[in-house]
Amino acid sequence: MIQLASVSKTFQSGRGKVRALIDISFPIEAGTFTALIGKSGSGKSTLLNCIGGLEPPDTGNIACFGTPIYSLGPRELSLFQRRYMGFVFQRGNLLSYLTVAENIGFPLTLNRVLGRSQAKRIDELLDRIGLASAATALPHELSSGETQRVAIARAIAHSPSILLADEPTANLDTVTGQQAVELMRDLGKDHGCTIIMATHDIEITGSADAVICLKDGRIHEEER
Repeated sequence: MIQLASVSKTFQSGRGKVRALIDISFPIEAGTFTALIGKSGSGKSTLLNCIGGLEPPDTGNIACFGTPIYSLGPRELSLFQRRYMGFVFQRGNLLSYLTVAENIGFPLTLNRVLGRSQAKRIDELLDRIGLASAATALPHELSSGETQRVAIARAIAHSPSILLADEPTANLDTVTGQQAVELMRDLGKDHGCTIIMATHDIEITGSADAVICLKDGRIHEEER
């Protein structure tokens, strides 16, 4: 389970203080798919970053499977992220100088899954995402949909406990976006992964186990 307790976050900007998150508290059950929805500026990406250890909250606590992640030191937090978290970003964020196969293998290398074990896992995922023929391609040779499929495969390669996705369908057409979400959910389900996705696409919420709507940094609605 992931537990958020009274999480708040304020940013300083040229227009003064911006209260991105205000007293956010809710649980996320292990192995479920939770969608964070809301308009631009509602706080959903900030909340996702806080859960992922990328943006420490000003106040409150976040515990991931019993570990209060912000009580960890920088090295311990980095190791926790490397082992237990996977990230999918809006534009894929693939490493431009690595091939498709090398991008997927990157988190495996970080976690010291090497040699035949790594090659087997990469082949499995390439086949699963339908890009076995693109193993040696570079990111600039891929379409937007293919880029996101590789990004999803990379995020799930090391079988993380938590998969965090920030607007992964924003640059995709409706059909391709839905396919990407289905792929993410299927791959996550294979490993009992807890998926949390920030999105503005209402259609995605139909496949979510829980939907949390944010408005002006607060929970506006919650459905399970």
